[in-house]
Amino acid sequence: MTAAPVAPITPPAEDLLTTTLNTIAAERDAGGDFERSFRCVDRMLEELGESNLAERLFDMIPQSRPWQDVADLFRILIWSTNDSGLALMRTMEQWLLAAGDLRQVQIALHIDVCPFIDPARMRGVLTEVAELFPQVRDRCEQMIQSRERQV
Repeated sequence: MTAAPVAPITPPAEDLLTTTLNTIAAERDAGGDFERSFRCVDRMLEELGESNLAERLFDMIPQSRPWQDVADLFRILIWSTNDSGLALMRTMEQWLLAAGDLRQVQIALHIDVCPFIDPARMRGVLTEVAELFPQVRDRCEQMIQSRERQV
């Protein structure tokens, strides 16, 4: 008698997310090639799908997790989603427009993509964000200057 094949055990989404974030943090600390992190993100996308992903992940990730880990996750997601991160970037823009949560603002400012297609709009929004959150003033100014060098 043969044994029935064993179905692979899929970890709960929270476990997969924690593993992914731990991998990202470890690879960043080791120099940041993120090879394993990309594989973890691919598995996570298979499990969670892409619909409303940024908001769902933000809600799932404990506030105790450093925002840098989340920003790195979102950076990888930009390269990994079917829409090349478009939906994620739009959510980041919404977080900056709302400017209601420092953690969201920190994440949105560190995904290595300039928000907003229009440079003048970006300047206006980031100037307001810098006034509301002095903790990110330097980053806002860096992004504004970087964008001005591009035009």
